[in-house]
Amino acid sequence: MKLRRTKAVLVTAAVVAGLAVAASPAQADVCNVGGGRVICEYAIATYTFDNGVKQEFAIGTDYAVWTRWTNTSGKWNSWSSMGGEVRSGVTVCPLPHDTFFISVTGTDGKLWERVRFSYPNGEWSGWERGSGCH
Repeated sequence: MKLRRTKAVLVTAAVVAGLAVAASPAQADVCNVGGGRVICEYAIATYTFDNGVKQEFAIGTDYAVWTRWTNTSGKWNSWSSMGGEVRSGVTVCPLPHDTFFISVTGTDGKLWERVRFSYPNGEWSGWERGSGCH
């Protein structure tokens, strides 16, 4: 009987150890994009304004949202952090008049959003709970 219990404990321990290893996140592949290091699997989301300016969004190695944009001649600026701690790529959700919002999944598994207002000067809202593109 003692041998059976010992075997059961060892098998249970091996299964639990295997689950712990399987549940650990794999090392993320990192891509160098425009002088920044981003997590490849999350891809880059882009918004193009009416005047041709482009803005890109990516997830950095710190799992924050990072952005960069062009000027009207097409030259890219440096990446800058928008904060957050996410576990998904960025979805860009266009609204009328060069207003849009970005949506991501946070570490809590819920959607979070920031809005970029076109008027008066392209300011961003803070992070708020969201419902995704609609």
